[in-house]
Amino acid sequence: MNTDLSVWSSPPFNLPDQFPEAKLWILYQDQWAFKAKGWHVLVLPTLRSDNKDAPDTAMLQKLPDASHVAYVTLEPIGADPAEYAFVEKIVRRLALATGASALMPKHERLHTMRIRLNKLK
Repeated sequence: MNTDLSVWSSPPFNLPDQFPEAKLWILYQDQWAFKAKGWHVLVLPTLRSDNKDAPDTAMLQKLPDASHVAYVTLEPIGADPAEYAFVEKIVRRLALATGASALMPKHERLHTMRIRLNKLK
């Protein structure tokens, strides 16, 4: 099991430069990976299409021109608080770096995540 989040943005992401500990991330095909002992984080950046990867209505109200999304996944779901804090740091950096991003759970449960971001400037 894992924890999935989505960070929506108008401008594209500049990866891995916008990640914490940017030099430790590895690109595997189309996703970035940060690996540690017993856990890892995956980030899949993609461009929104009309038929796939579309944000929900609430997200579009906050960020109508959302055209880029980064799916952030922490595995395993039973990660400790420090690992969840690292994911929070990733999400916040992506949101702040793009200037106008919003966050929503990819699936509706966040477990112990404390993140609730709206449109940021």
